[in-house]
Amino acid sequence: MQFFRNFSCCCLLLTSFLLGVAGCQLEQGQQSDLESDVDQARPVVIATNYPLANIAFQLAGEWIDVQCPAPAGEDPAFWTPKDSQIPALQQADLVLLNEAGHEPWRKYVTLSPLNVTFTSRGFRDQWIKQAQAVSHQHGPEGEHTHADFASTTWLDPVLFQEQVHVIGQSLIKLLPNKRTEITTSVKQLQKRLDELDQQWKSITKKLGDRTIIASHPVYQYLEKRYGWKLQSLHWEPNQKLTEADWASFDQLQVKSKADLMLWEDEPGTEIREKLSQKKVSIIIIKPLGNGSLKQDVIDQMRSNAQRFEAALEGK
Repeated sequence: MQFFRNFSCCCLLLTSFLLGVAGCQLEQGQQSDLESDVDQARPVVIATNYPLANIAFQLAGEWIDVQCPAPAGEDPAFWTPKDSQIPALQQADLVLLNEAGHEPWRKYVTLSPLNVTFTSRGFRDQWIKQAQAVSHQHGPEGEHTHADFASTTWLDPVLFQEQVHVIGQSLIKLLPNKRTEITTSVKQLQKRLDELDQQWKSITKKLGDRTIIASHPVYQYLEKRYGWKLQSLHWEPNQKLTEADWASFDQLQVKSKADLMLWEDEPGTEIREKLSQKKVSIIIIKPLGNGSLKQDVIDQMRSNAQRFEAALEGK
């Protein structure tokens, strides 16, 4: 009887996790299958950010239940599982981790190596060390400090090709009878990422040696891949900027002669007006850590590139 009581308790914890923290959003107005129609017979795959979750969904969404625990609107790099959510992570059939500073909670949570895949470990030598740790406010998660490594590896289409490959191999182990379908899909996704890489190379030629200012230090992998001259601030889209903030910006702009600024999301009206007065063009390059589970992440990456190219062409 004790066995059955313990087993029931674990099942309740798992159900609570699946129903309560499906954070990578589904399309607006669409009922979440995570909340209503989860097939417990299918393997459960938990991914710690939207890019990994969406790739798993594209490769095997017909045969698995994909979960993304970070709440909508929160940067998954600063999400930490609650105690009640840890059993689900431990019991999932597959857990996809980004690494490169993305899951600091891993220091305190024990996961079985049998169900965990480290998607960026194969290029650990290419992880980018953060210049310095800075504590500041950022979204609903409040004050935080950036990790030792930049975590947005997926923004580099070349590195993300490797992560897609690793996810595919893990899914094949989970679903060996779907090897052919998954392998074919992996090749298709990698081809699209190769096309995105070529697009960024073309855009970089148009950029030339111009310096770009970024509102936040999240574009390091794009900077390194394409040799951009990038200066990063720690500004938020709805932040109330002080005179000192603008004075520092003016000094940076004079020194760099920058007239392009990358933002994670649309900045507030006051910021937009000020930048317009300074003849600085705003370009929205979304980090894509969180997003709609069923929205193609590579399409979102292509939209980033298209917005950048349009700004260079003055459109």
